[in-house]
Amino acid sequence: MSQTNIITVKVPNELKKKMKQIDVNWSEYIRECVQKKIDEQKMKEASAKLDEIRMRAKPVSEEELQSWIREGRER
Repeated sequence: MSQTNIITVKVPNELKKKMKQIDVNWSEYIRECVQKKIDEQKMKEASAKLDEIRMRAKPVSEEELQSWIREGRER
């Protein structure tokens, strides 16, 4: 793993007690959750950009699509 940083998370005492009762590597679990959230956000941003591009793109007729497919097949 590359260089790491330390972050601190405060949790209520009752939650900490419950965490100790479960055999989980909490550091690894939290890292995975953070990475998952980052990936979700990137996907949302990419989806929003695609929607924006779709809105700006002119409509394409069925005939034009068919001609593009034919050209691709001929190559």
